[in-house]
Amino acid sequence: MKLVMMYFSPTGTTKKIVARVGKVFFEKLLCDTRPVDLTKLAVRMRPCVFEEGDVLVFGAPVYGGRIPAVVRDYLATLQGNGARAVALSVYGNRDFDDALLETTDLLSSQGFQVCAAGTFVGEHSYTSKVGTGRPDAEDLLAADAFGIAAFEKVVSGKKIQKKIPGNFPYKEVVAKQRVMPPVDAEKCTRCGACIAACPVCNIAADLSDCGRCIGCAACVKGCPQGARSFRDPGVLSIAKWLEENCAQRRSPKFYL
Repeated sequence: MKLVMMYFSPTGTTKKIVARVGKVFFEKLLCDTRPVDLTKLAVRMRPCVFEEGDVLVFGAPVYGGRIPAVVRDYLATLQGNGARAVALSVYGNRDFDDALLETTDLLSSQGFQVCAAGTFVGEHSYTSKVGTGRPDAEDLLAADAFGIAAFEKVVSGKKIQKKIPGNFPYKEVVAKQRVMPPVDAEKCTRCGACIAACPVCNIAADLSDCGRCIGCAACVKGCPQGARSFRDPGVLSIAKWLEENCAQRRSPKFYL
């Protein structure tokens, strides 16, 4: 048996939730435990095959109501072989739309038995004024409670009984070229943190845009000098709308 804690987490919020839920499983199973950080391109290049007795705790952020395309592509390569899974979606306090349903559907289609699922809130990638500082202490306690309930479901081997919100066909993904958050030359020390943080290797050695930006904000949140920020009018407009309409705190939801 092995426990795999798998996550895509450019800004670190999803990683916190997966780690907290996974900790409950680790303390109870005391088996071989493997963290799999899909944020790193090299990790997404490796196959991952499960066996029937294995357990997967999987988490991904919500981008526009869906899971990120790079995550979707990787999930399609997994071989579940009857392993049991827990699915987690982390969103920026607006809505998770079809993301959790899409995640559970993908895991099921790859041979996993999804026993539990949950949604949690993280600070929004576009503005720190929405979901500020989340997941916070209250969220982490909720993750503990979810982990205990999810573990019981995984042990029982029963699939999720509560209907997961969402629609099929899933929310349409609007294809558009994203502009990488520009760098402020006066603040930048050329430390390379943004290059290392980018999950799609979009930032060249000279800090130029390679045209693959997915708008994850890893380069913005990960810059120690605060030298990168969103300036694209479209992103700024979305951020303003979020600040005006999505300030009210939303709570985690469990589907068991």
